[in-house]
Amino acid sequence: MTVQAVKAISVLAAVAATLATGDALAGGHGYGRSYDHFGPEYAYARVIDVDPVIRYVTVDRPEQRCWNQAVRRPVASGNVAAQTAAGGIIGATIGHILGHGDSGALTVAGGAAGAVIAHENAVRNGAYVETRAGVVQRCETVSHPFTEKQFDGYRVTYVLDGRHYTTHTDYRPGNRIQVPVSAYPVGRWGR
Repeated sequence: MTVQAVKAISVLAAVAATLATGDALAGGHGYGRSYDHFGPEYAYARVIDVDPVIRYVTVDRPEQRCWNQAVRRPVASGNVAAQTAAGGIIGATIGHILGHGDSGALTVAGGAAGAVIAHENAVRNGAYVETRAGVVQRCETVSHPFTEKQFDGYRVTYVLDGRHYTTHTDYRPGNRIQVPVSAYPVGRWGR
């Protein structure tokens, strides 16, 4: 027999001994050993039912609604323009008189002041009597509560040592699930 064959047989024998020891320690229940003496050991339990967990959540979805609205807008009548022009002429005349005909700047300033005063007076006295129909787009944001389904994992029922248990997982398990098992003797370290 070659050296390589002896090494291979030795490795296989060591693996078989480790597996047999682990199964004997687990008592045939599929219990695994933890490397932490004080931590839990694990068992594989048979899964008998898996149900998806769905929860309903209300969320707020804003929506912008727009519509066209008919409006009537006031429009300056020709009366306002006439009053503004007349005020400008009167103001320019007063400016010309005050400047004794020698100051063009005073004439222009008087015309501008007279036009502004006449325009404001016409508006204040309701010269905007004409209206025209128009369409304006109006918008508002409306909030709609909406209920939607959200996936929230799985409710898993499993059997371990003849008893049924239920747990919640984020994943869909197969036909077995690994569960922690605490098997401490009574009175050990205050337990």
